[in-house]
Amino acid sequence: MIPLVLNKSCRKVKTDQVKHLLVAGNMPKFINFLVSLRRLPPLSELSGDEERMLFELRLLWERQGSLSVADVYDLVSAQSATTSYRQLMALKNQGLVDVRVTDEDRRKRAVTFTPSAEKLFSALG
Repeated sequence: MIPLVLNKSCRKVKTDQVKHLLVAGNMPKFINFLVSLRRLPPLSELSGDEERMLFELRLLWERQGSLSVADVYDLVSAQSATTSYRQLMALKNQGLVDVRVTDEDRRKRAVTFTPSAEKLFSALG
């Protein structure tokens, strides 16, 4: 059994550990690994919906290269724009995203990730 080792400075997870956990028969270890990650700040401070939005925004950002508040509204079709905006503001209050008016069109708001979120994403691989 390989013990889970997280680097204390950035909590970087070793890739070989994840590969080991994904091998057949290790599902309980993999689930334990995911639960351990979710208990670390800042994930431990987010609701499940906020956490899901954060990671879905990251995937969308990787595809598009930029994000807007309109993208947030379209992200989850099963919820209202008000709920999506509330979750976005919760991510902002947690220091994971910034929302700013764009210079090109003052009616649009751009969403960017903060250094704290970037650190989280790099630690997760």
